[in-house]
Amino acid sequence: MKSKSKIDWAVPRPNINPKTKQPYKRGRNWAIVAYPESLPKNWKDIISQEPVAISPLHDKDVNPDGTKKKKHYHLVLNYKGNKSFEQIDQIARALRAPIPERINSLTGAVRYLTHMDNPEKYQYDSSDIQTFGGFDLENCLALSTGDKRQTLRDMLAFISENDIIHLKDLADYCMSENAPAGWFEILTERNTLFIKEYIKSNWQKEQSLEEMSRKNDR
Repeated sequence: MKSKSKIDWAVPRPNINPKTKQPYKRGRNWAIVAYPESLPKNWKDIISQEPVAISPLHDKDVNPDGTKKKKHYHLVLNYKGNKSFEQIDQIARALRAPIPERINSLTGAVRYLTHMDNPEKYQYDSSDIQTFGGFDLENCLALSTGDKRQTLRDMLAFISENDIIHLKDLADYCMSENAPAGWFEILTERNTLFIKEYIKSNWQKEQSLEEMSRKNDR
């Protein structure tokens, strides 16, 4: 049998976003996924000087077909200034981890450390999140009042743009991996009745417009 080729972790990796095939721009927030079997023994010492939040060990995640995913950690790094892909990749290579990804939503990424907004997934304990380098976990976990209002606006726009006529359809989307961070929380935190009425009103408006259209066609 041929021996498996070993990765040379000293070699910098190309700056290519696997989803867009475009280079990552500089940014303040980055994510790394790390696997226990690859991590060096002193990996927490390596990362301890960085402003980082480390998830509990994800050892109960499953694939869509029901098979277990490989055990892994999620790391979220939050800097005061922008960092390049090359700078973060240097850290990822020191951890023997896959290439890092730039984060669009810091709050969403931090809440994903325990699947807070993904009730269909295993719920890990937030008290098991570890932080180093002055990472402000409490502030990142909470959605501000402004964030909540904007999220609710986004949800209402989503209902209108996608002709949502059943609360179940919205709830199912909020529980999916495609939903933005915080949507499930907003749906279930005192807003359910308002959103339900908005969906009902949206449906009634569509029915009214269809009725008017039929009358005009006569």
